[in-house]
Amino acid sequence: MITLFFGALLLATLLGLAFEVLPKAVLALVVAGIGLFAAIAWGVSFGHGGGGHHIPAPVNLIEWPTLGVIIGSSIFVEIAARSGIFTWSAIRILKLSRGDPWRLLLLLGVLTLVFSAFLNNVTAMIIIGSLTVVACKRLDMDARPFLLVEAFLTNVGGLLTLISSLPNIILGQAAGITFLRFFVIAAPYCVIASAATLWLARRRFGIVPLTDPEAVRKANQRVQEFDEWETVEDRQFFKYSWFVTGGVILLFALQSYLPVFRSEDLGLQFVAFLGATVMLVLRPKAVDEALRKVEWSLVFFFVGLFVLIGICGHPDVGVLAKMGDGIQWLVDTTGGGASAILVWVTGILSGLTDNVPLAAMLAKMLPAGTPEDIYWAGIIGGNLGGNVTPIGSAAIVVGVTLMKREGIKITFLGFMKTAAPFAFVQLLIGSAYVLVLRAIL
Repeated sequence: MITLFFGALLLATLLGLAFEVLPKAVLALVVAGIGLFAAIAWGVSFGHGGGGHHIPAPVNLIEWPTLGVIIGSSIFVEIAARSGIFTWSAIRILKLSRGDPWRLLLLLGVLTLVFSAFLNNVTAMIIIGSLTVVACKRLDMDARPFLLVEAFLTNVGGLLTLISSLPNIILGQAAGITFLRFFVIAAPYCVIASAATLWLARRRFGIVPLTDPEAVRKANQRVQEFDEWETVEDRQFFKYSWFVTGGVILLFALQSYLPVFRSEDLGLQFVAFLGATVMLVLRPKAVDEALRKVEWSLVFFFVGLFVLIGICGHPDVGVLAKMGDGIQWLVDTTGGGASAILVWVTGILSGLTDNVPLAAMLAKMLPAGTPEDIYWAGIIGGNLGGNVTPIGSAAIVVGVTLMKREGIKITFLGFMKTAAPFAFVQLLIGSAYVLVLRAIL
């Protein structure tokens, strides 16, 4: 009875997230409260901390390292962005394109991948998308195909590092994958999927290089009018930000190999907060604003979500154990094909609802000893599923919003019709890639 109740509660939560009946944070906290009350009424015990100190059930159930990475990275990125390093880089890339549409698409695509690998996807899409709109206006080009491709590529770039997206953090840590190992394994897929996405965009949108010499000259002249230093107010802070950003990325990459840093008591969350602290010291006037910019609604959404998932994973409740049995059955009956199937399952589900709860459930339900390719299937499908619908990921929502702001009409079904070939190709490559991983890992 208890398993059935919490299974229904979990399903209702996913449907509530899909149809946005309440803000995500509110829904997660409400459901967590209901779940805690019901579990304790059923006599479920969550234990307590050692040393005679009682730790309440919600505190025990929350994945604090994940929250630490989110909060620390958000503060770091917010202050680093104020230095102008991201906008400066974007404009330099624009000038390299010389105003040629195909070259511009290639360079913006590469920049989108890099930004979305080290920034959250929303920040990356806002910076790149806003710049794209301005550039297309100056070059008298339609911004729609550029914004769509950039939105698709933010979800591909979100696969590149362990901290690029929330499913990466959740499933990567559950699988024990280090930052450097994650990058080495994910990079080949990102390169292949990005090349396929750009090739498909060229065919579907007819974006071809300029051939007329006069058109080439005029396009280059317009692009050179951009001033990359316009948004840089403090050049000394600009230089420091480059140095700190490089150091933080290096620490993320080497954390598992460095003495002290590799301790379980520190981890990636310590690196994130260390970077945030250094940036706060360099820019003390931005402290209050940076703290306000943290996605606190996302943090509280995770608090509620972790509580609910933790309850469902309790041995006396058994919801995730049953789901884990289903995954194990899939592995046993399909052999190596399980990971390929899981790419499509998680991809479709994350396109219809939030990929974060799906990743959190998958991380909890997979038993010890699960092959690493199964985790990669969830990571790839969970990220790429965001390209299926206009509400599948926050980056897609930003891209669609920018188009509407510029008077570009795009309907829900119209988006899905345009996006379907891109999502299909990316998921197809992903399913093939996890089969290769199963053979070599």
